[in-house]
Amino acid sequence: MPNRQYVNCDRLINGIDFELDCVELCCFRCHKGAGNIELAKVVDGKINIDELQKNRIELISKIKSGTIPSKCEGCFNLEQKQWDETPNIKYIHFNHWTQCNSDCIYCYTRKDKKYGNGVQHYRALPILKEILNHYKFSPDGEITFAGGEPLLLDEFDEIIDYLIEIGAKKIIVHTSGSIYSESLSNALKKGIAKVVISQDAGFEETYKKIKNTDLCSTVWKNTHLYSTQLSDAVLSKYVIIPKVNDSKKEIDEWLKKSAKSGVQTVILDIEHDYYNENTKNIKNTLHLLSLCEYVYSKAEQLGLNVELYNAARYLYQKYKKIAPFLRYKNYFLNLLMLASPILMGSIGHSIVGATDVLVVAKYSIDALAAVSIANAFLFTIFIFGIGLQDAISIILSNKRGKREGVKKYLNTTIVYSLFLAILFTVICYSTVFLIDKISFEAKLVPYIKEYIKIASFSMFGVFIFQGIKQFLQSYEIVKIPNFIIVVSAIINLFLDIAFVFGFGNIIPSMGVKGAALATLISRTFMGMVIFLYVVKSIRIKQKINFSLMNKISKVGMPIGLGLLVEFLAFNIVTILIGRESGLLAAIHNILITITSLIFNVPLSLSIAVAVKVAYNCGAKKYDEVRKYSYTGILMSVSFMSLCSVLLALYPSQILGLFTKENSVITVALPIIFVTAMYQVFDGFQAVMGGVLKGFKMTKAASLCVFSGYWLVGMPVAYLLVYKYSMSLKGYWIALAVSLCSIGLFEAVIAKYKFKKIRNTY
Repeated sequence: MPNRQYVNCDRLINGIDFELDCVELCCFRCHKGAGNIELAKVVDGKINIDELQKNRIELISKIKSGTIPSKCEGCFNLEQKQWDETPNIKYIHFNHWTQCNSDCIYCYTRKDKKYGNGVQHYRALPILKEILNHYKFSPDGEITFAGGEPLLLDEFDEIIDYLIEIGAKKIIVHTSGSIYSESLSNALKKGIAKVVISQDAGFEETYKKIKNTDLCSTVWKNTHLYSTQLSDAVLSKYVIIPKVNDSKKEIDEWLKKSAKSGVQTVILDIEHDYYNENTKNIKNTLHLLSLCEYVYSKAEQLGLNVELYNAARYLYQKYKKIAPFLRYKNYFLNLLMLASPILMGSIGHSIVGATDVLVVAKYSIDALAAVSIANAFLFTIFIFGIGLQDAISIILSNKRGKREGVKKYLNTTIVYSLFLAILFTVICYSTVFLIDKISFEAKLVPYIKEYIKIASFSMFGVFIFQGIKQFLQSYEIVKIPNFIIVVSAIINLFLDIAFVFGFGNIIPSMGVKGAALATLISRTFMGMVIFLYVVKSIRIKQKINFSLMNKISKVGMPIGLGLLVEFLAFNIVTILIGRESGLLAAIHNILITITSLIFNVPLSLSIAVAVKVAYNCGAKKYDEVRKYSYTGILMSVSFMSLCSVLLALYPSQILGLFTKENSVITVALPIIFVTAMYQVFDGFQAVMGGVLKGFKMTKAASLCVFSGYWLVGMPVAYLLVYKYSMSLKGYWIALAVSLCSIGLFEAVIAKYKFKKIRNTY
């Protein structure tokens, strides 16, 4: 009958498996608890060869007709293809004894198991020779020894010699490694053998608990001896046994010892009975899958390859779609732990601005417009200074990665921040003189100037706080500084309400002036509290490192310019739209507040990624750099996708949190749909920017921002606003185009950098 396609397995057609009292086709079904497919019984050390041939022919006929043996259902070896039906032997598996010098707690040959009688039931070599008199042997096949300890077999050396004689090219021996065999060592030298050594533990006490022997050191010694013959043919095996050796500490030690012994590949399996009992228990199977992914991750760091056996392989087949995500679980958790407090602080910063908007919006639309325009000036200047300070955590994290001490730079950080505070207070206050020269609505001008005069002095608190926060962030100490921000935001809220609307007969209503005073007090509080937190670490005699200040300025300047370019784009829109209408300026400010609150998540992730990338670049750990970068991007894009959906589905409800004015909501609705469209791109570009900053490629990151906003976005804005008269909506479409462009530019540069450091590290 001609060859044709059908579901089968070459082990069913070309396999021989020597079991305790019979000859079968293969041993894989036993790992699934499905039983075995018998070909012939072994009686008095012999088989009926006619019976064996008849059963094999009948089985293959059934398979060709479309009937898969029930015991083969779900096996990972099954596939549909053109099968070679030439009657030969390609796979030989020896599993016909239970002798072993270990008593592993998971093994089916244990003394308390039905197969645990500790004897060799028959000699397999005479039977093998008889079978090969009737079937051709394929030298390119695979011969495997498993069961008990194969090196205890009285015919082990004979079988090895016979296999070499008939031209076998691949012999796999599963052993405890407790016995060193010269014949096996010679087979390794010839390059025809592979040794799988069962370790199952990293620490000696765990090994003893699993194996019930004191041979741990002997096994590792023999592993090393075998590895000196042919290192890539010696594999270390680990069977995960829940509540015994399923700790990461144990796995780490096993992997380290494997690498130290010269092993290049490790094998992972799962205790079969436990797996079979828990296949429907999602919690337990995901825990096992997570451990498999952990082994992949750690092995990769040590330069080890990983193979999955039996239950571990079945598990991966079942959950292969989600397995890659678990590999990044630890990176996800590490970023989450670092970014969460930063997020709390970022939200606190935004809440300070948002509470000003919320409270002042309730006071009057004119007051909201005035505060919006004033902050457009102040934040544009202020954010440039913050960018100069952002370099502190990047540089110091990189130094920590190189194992340099950085505590000595606290004094330098504070002095640098104080200098920036003085400089930017003067610059912010000076903007008062520009207000009269710009054609704002006359009724808004006094309020704008009043807010700027007071809020300018809040720069002292902000810059001292931000500088110390960046220093602590380089140590990944983020909870305390960001908790201070949240407390400050709460103080700002109560002060806003009290100062803007008044508080009984004690505090008069001050409107815009009250909002400015609330901002000044809350920011000063931030600076004072964080200074007191680190004051015990300040060393008066510690010299100021002007070289470091210069380096911070050089790395921070592009970051500051990038932030300046970004805020200029948004705030120039505020100024231009403010000249057109106070109502549009108020709407623009509400939309900025909404998007800024959302943006805090990717911004926090961006900062966390920058710290992790900078640290691991210093430590020359390329793989960690790559994984933290990819994880941060995935987290950011996923979150922003969710926000995009919410903005699109509930625009009126979200706008209603800020104002009940129908005129405001009507104009804002079409624009909030634009913001919904670009959230994913905003999240992507934010974290990509963090990756570049972590590489200290701050100039490249700033160039991307400049190109996106001014070379792409602004021309689009001019076209939409002045040619097509789209007003505020046109500006926001242009901003969306800008963010998409920035992400694209950053991705191209990052890809080039990843390729470069892959070769370097």
